[in-house]
Amino acid sequence: MQGVAGMRVYPPAYLRAVRDLCTRHDVLLILDEVFTGYGRTGPMWASERAEVVPDLFCLAKGFTGGVLPMAATVTSKKVQAAFEGGRGRAFLYGHSFCGNPLGAAVAREVLAVYRDERVLEGIGERARRIREAFEAIAEDPVSGRIVREVRAIGAIGAAELRDTDGGGYVAHVGWRVYEEAMRRGAYLRPLGDVVYVTPPLNVPLDELDRLLAIVQDSVRAVAASS
Repeated sequence: MQGVAGMRVYPPAYLRAVRDLCTRHDVLLILDEVFTGYGRTGPMWASERAEVVPDLFCLAKGFTGGVLPMAATVTSKKVQAAFEGGRGRAFLYGHSFCGNPLGAAVAREVLAVYRDERVLEGIGERARRIREAFEAIAEDPVSGRIVREVRAIGAIGAAELRDTDGGGYVAHVGWRVYEEAMRRGAYLRPLGDVVYVTPPLNVPLDELDRLLAIVQDSVRAVAASS
């Protein structure tokens, strides 16, 4: 999943091919799961969908719900070994936020919520509702007129819209949907001509349905006035 590039989904086979190339040419594979991790695409890590293990794994946001500084870089044993064997090989790095005690404490509580509320088990139903809602946007005879494509994976749904101004990241159509949604009580953050949702993974189902209905109504309103 490419996030700010427009919520674009690529197949697991692509990631497996990249892993194979990196292994063949002894190149480190770095996976950024700051956005896709912690169950956003369904499993705990998006790379699990492709059964791929990276050499460097970047994690953040989901640790603390995005409200406190907390991140981690996980490495393979091969990468770790490069920094072993004395001070001359040590990874001498640090900054003001390293070992943030409050961030670490909240991260532990977040993991407890995942365990106690069985968050991952509930993603399937939320994913289904999101996928069906965005498919309905494309199939609607009114809103469908301005839809190029809809995409969904896990708790992510996106509609790429047509824009008379040329489209792209600075397109106006997404912000027109934003304004319609604000009037209906929902705050969206479009990526130019892409309107998307990435709700909390434990969002109550009735609240999720309300959000999705607002997105559908807002896209339909923009299409009707275009």
